[in-house]
Amino acid sequence: ELSFFFKENKKEETSLQNIWDTMKAYTRGIIIDYTKKRNIEKRKKIKLLEEEYKEQEEELQKDPQKKEVKIKMEMIKHKMGLLEKEELALKIKNAKQNYFEDANKPGRWLSYKLRKERQSK
Repeated sequence: ELSFFFKENKKEETSLQNIWDTMKAYTRGIIIDYTKKRNIEKRKKIKLLEEEYKEQEEELQKDPQKKEVKIKMEMIKHKMGLLEKEELALKIKNAKQNYFEDANKPGRWLSYKLRKERQSK
């Protein structure tokens, strides 16, 4: 994708800084598109698993003695649990990353203490 971008934007009158900025914007667009498609696929998987689980529940209500249906339901539940765990792991990772990036920096703490000290004088 980037090779296509550079082929299309290889002009002598354009500055390198301008090409660099447009390339960053183009790359952001590609990343946004990729994550959008990935999220749509995840939602489809979850929806399909939920529908399949409901179908198995209805079948089990019709004939409660079928062990195959119970096994299928357990498998579907397990798959749904795995997807949930993946999502939770991602959320935890993002929370840790945000905490690390936005943590209370020592400089802020010291400036706060100095400000308090000045106000008390």
